[in-house]
Amino acid sequence: MSSIANAIFGENVNFSFASLPLTLLLPALSHWYTIYLASANKVQGGWTNQNPRAFVARLNAKAASGKKLSDLEDTILRGQAAQQNGFEWWGVWAVAVVIGYLIKEPKASMDRYTMIHVASRIVYNILYVSTRRRKYSYFRTAAFQLGVYPAIAIFCRAAKVLA
Repeated sequence: MSSIANAIFGENVNFSFASLPLTLLLPALSHWYTIYLASANKVQGGWTNQNPRAFVARLNAKAASGKKLSDLEDTILRGQAAQQNGFEWWGVWAVAVVIGYLIKEPKASMDRYTMIHVASRIVYNILYVSTRRRKYSYFRTAAFQLGVYPAIAIFCRAAKVLA
């Protein structure tokens, strides 16, 4: 997997640290996609950038009141939830990357952990936005759990090294 990272970034790039801006960009993509959907289809009159959280809150309130959301409205809410999850999870991954280098985890291991994390986050975001049926949502959960593994592995290695 290191060869893939080297092909993309070159041999003198720390792939794990390079993944940090990438894993911030991924949730932003789902956000931008849902802005496009809301604006192009005039959902609630189109995206309201003056107060985007109120836009999402109105859709959530509609769902909470028992009114059925359209497939498009549901997709917009899932895209916004994918964004929120990505930003919430980013800090854990960033700390894991820093700890990995502080404990001098081998570059090959960090590259492998990073590839697993980034690939799972890409799959997770795609599944979050596109999965409409509950029975398929468990694939999204599996992708999320796979993405958690690298951070946990790094934390466990740190616990051993720092003992």
